[in-house]
Amino acid sequence: MEPSEHDLYLNPISIGLLFLAILTLWIYKRQGRKKLPPGPWYIPFIGNVWELAVDPDLRKSLRRLHKQYGDIYRLYMGPKLAVVISGYEAIKEVFVKRGGEFSDRPDILITSLIREKQGILSSSGELWKEHRTFILTTLRNFGFGKTSLEGKIQTEVTILLSDIEKINEKPFRILYLVQTSVSNVINAMVFGGHFNHGDARFAKLMQMQEENLENNGPKNVVAFFPFLRFLPGDLFHVKKTLRNVRYEEIFIDDLIDKHIENFDENKMEDFIDAFLLEMKNNRDCTNCTFTKKQLIRTVTDLFVAGTETTTTTINWAVLYLAAKQNIQARIFREINENVGTDRLPNLQDKRYLVYTEAFIMEVLRVSNIVTVSFPHTCTVDTKLRGFDIPKGTIILPDIDSVLFDPQI
Repeated sequence: MEPSEHDLYLNPISIGLLFLAILTLWIYKRQGRKKLPPGPWYIPFIGNVWELAVDPDLRKSLRRLHKQYGDIYRLYMGPKLAVVISGYEAIKEVFVKRGGEFSDRPDILITSLIREKQGILSSSGELWKEHRTFILTTLRNFGFGKTSLEGKIQTEVTILLSDIEKINEKPFRILYLVQTSVSNVINAMVFGGHFNHGDARFAKLMQMQEENLENNGPKNVVAFFPFLRFLPGDLFHVKKTLRNVRYEEIFIDDLIDKHIENFDENKMEDFIDAFLLEMKNNRDCTNCTFTKKQLIRTVTDLFVAGTETTTTTINWAVLYLAAKQNIQARIFREINENVGTDRLPNLQDKRYLVYTEAFIMEVLRVSNIVTVSFPHTCTVDTKLRGFDIPKGTIILPDIDSVLFDPQI
């Protein structure tokens, strides 16, 4: 019997599935020539999205994959190859012993579109090296990591306690007060400013930072599926993030303009002054990286990174103290016995406040505020523990795997 036209017809779905099957086999065969780290089965262009979305708690998904595939395993984030580095020894090997090979930032949404590969968090290569050295040296000159900063911290703590007393034991959200206090310590070094609790413009800035952090999940989807940002509306909050970032940069730009108006190269008072002096000294240099845009992005990074991580940790500490009042009582007793209540604790008291320090270290561990650190990428084709890591692979440090490793 001759086949009919109906028998020969392939509908669009059949063609699509056939194409996908052939493509999958071709990709697997092509990559089989390289010994990539082990990892779960994936679909081309879609990757392993479901592997991380199985549980709303990312930590549980990472722990499951770590247990199944070991310290180094691969995932496909959309079409992009990513390698997750887990465990203390593996993370130390990649980011300390071989940091030069894995120090760049990948070409994804937050580094390319939002930060334009500038600042300190999103830059790579010589730009990153030059400005990292400059930032560390300059901030140290203004007290970062030195006991001279202690007086500024104590001043902000005194203001914070005074403002809490004014609330007169009514319920309130401590987050915003802590944000202002922590930020003012950073501000003193970066641009010599101080914000009062309740400052409307500063409160708006803090709110926008919080929104951007809350929207990290949806933004991460677009980071690996860039075309999604062109869909109608703002389902993944990219447009909102860009608006918030623009507000942050206008805020910082105004601060820089005030510094430019009052600039005196013989009177360096903060990081912005030091950067403006570097701009002046390099104004005739071709390809100079000390530009106003780089300054805006760097100050924004210092402002956001310096404020948010410390604020979030303190917020967790307050929560744990409220939940574990026996621990709160023991800490108070230790402080009362070694410091008293007539003055604030200082760094000289640290050696006597052993239990208090242990509590702080445990908060840092358990709160686990950065489950996966900022992504890196490898600068060259390389090998890692016998596996091939192609140039441009996204490298994801799994911090949770260290903080909750039962052996350490």
